[in-house]
Amino acid sequence: MTQDDHELIHEVLRGNHSSFGILVERYQQKIYGMILQMTDDHEAARDLTQEIFLKAYMNLSSFDFRYRFFSWIYRISLNETINFQKSRKRFLPLEKALSVPMETAGVNESAAERKLRKALRNLRKDYRSLILLKYWFGLSYEEIAETLGISIKKVKNRLFYARQLLRDNLLAAKYFDHD
Repeated sequence: MTQDDHELIHEVLRGNHSSFGILVERYQQKIYGMILQMTDDHEAARDLTQEIFLKAYMNLSSFDFRYRFFSWIYRISLNETINFQKSRKRFLPLEKALSVPMETAGVNESAAERKLRKALRNLRKDYRSLILLKYWFGLSYEEIAETLGISIKKVKNRLFYARQLLRDNLLAAKYFDHD
């Protein structure tokens, strides 16, 4: 029988630190994927994922059991990624940033996938986060509201606008054009 996240957290807090490894296994790919979508940098995503789980482990005693573990760690991830991007901008001149190749574009990635990735990357971080939470992680409006600390109504309104912007970006990139 699979233990739920809250049971695992209680075990860690009682001294069974290996239970945290189960949480890491459960969520590291999702967190890594979210960070990769936001940074477009594999190495940074790996490093940040490790830092985030370490930070979560060190602060597990402050976890509020009224919420889901994923919401809590996603919020930590979002904040750490935004802080990383702010610090990186200070050190990377604009000309250099514009010339950096898209690292996530794989050999097997189709033109449509590249266009979608670029359209997502062109969204503001807050809109990109909403799209990722809804469609990458499959969270409900309630779970997104909990994760981001905003009302369900704001989630719905902002997600509506984020989808409009994404659609506009995809139209501009000729994503829907067929050969």
